[in-house]
Amino acid sequence: MADEPSSNQQRILDAAKRLFLTKGYNGSNLRDIAREAKVSMGGIYHHFASKQEIYQSLLTGSDVTADMLNVLRLLRNPEFPDNLADVGDAIALTIRKHKDTFKLFYIDVLEFEGRNVNPLIQRFRDGFRDLGDLLLAHKKDQLVDLHPALIIRVLLDVFIQTRLEEAVLGMSMAESLGLSDEEITRQIARLLLEGLIKRT
Repeated sequence: MADEPSSNQQRILDAAKRLFLTKGYNGSNLRDIAREAKVSMGGIYHHFASKQEIYQSLLTGSDVTADMLNVLRLLRNPEFPDNLADVGDAIALTIRKHKDTFKLFYIDVLEFEGRNVNPLIQRFRDGFRDLGDLLLAHKKDQLVDLHPALIIRVLLDVFIQTRLEEAVLGMSMAESLGLSDEEITRQIARLLLEGLIKRT
């Protein structure tokens, strides 16, 4: 387990996050971060070699990975895909809890063409592919005739993109539709499992 950051180190990280989220990575510099964190430049260099190292620490230091592993566990549950609404709830919770981290991911895409977040995202993609292989081996007779890894990606992407839009833009789908968050998740799960057309 990684060491807990020191008080000054955490203040630097918190200050940098605030600045990156409001001014972007390129719109912030180390002096801005030092001023915001109320530490000297020496205090910054005691903990970090560069602004990029601070940024990478913010990306990798989040426990978003642990929460996404909870989503993977739900997908591995023998009840899947009947528990798809639970998967959607877990994704919504993860994105709400880590919305600033996901905003940093977007900053990385815009300012670095995803260079820093690509390894993190690839780890999840590998996990989803492995999960697809597991489904192929254990539930082949229950699945539609599509590649299992594609099934997993599409199911997750629908929930992830819907909830990311809400978190990043601050627009509540529940408010605009007059439904509860739970009901939205259940209707999305139903749409994914049953499709649009009533079967007779």
